[in-house]
Amino acid sequence: MTKPRRLTAKQQQTAEQAMRFVQPCIAVFIRRNPDLRIAARRVDLESVALQAVCMAAMTYRPDRSQPTTYFGSAIRHALYREVLKQQRLDGRYIPTERILDPQPALHRTRQEMRALRALRLLSINDRTLLEDRLVEQVTLEQLSLEQRCDPRTLSKRVQRAIAALRQAESDLP
Repeated sequence: MTKPRRLTAKQQQTAEQAMRFVQPCIAVFIRRNPDLRIAARRVDLESVALQAVCMAAMTYRPDRSQPTTYFGSAIRHALYREVLKQQRLDGRYIPTERILDPQPALHRTRQEMRALRALRLLSINDRTLLEDRLVEQVTLEQLSLEQRCDPRTLSKRVQRAIAALRQAESDLP
């Protein structure tokens, strides 16, 4: 996890002034993207937008662009990233069992059933990570860019998730 950065007084003042763009940008985002409305309901759009304003205030230079353009695009991009991430997670975990196997117990071995039960005991974050890394074979570099962390940290998280899966499997009756 990265160390939190503090805004300087001038950056904080800029961010406070730019917060007036948050609600209009959210309204335009929802109006222009009707296909993302379902995933957008599951995301706190206002907090994502406020965080984007604070991050943009760190790099904003008034001599290069207008505040409406700079902060509006920062908010819009942050909203897209977060909503698309949520949409991906929704699509992955709502119908997972139906997608993987519509008739679960008919042709699975005892060991496969045991592994699936152990997998259900893991947290949603660990399941997502293991599915991305092991099933879909997404590289650590791609995952680290998506989750904004170091690939070594992600590798350790994958190892911990695998250890938790093994432990959950051994604890099953």
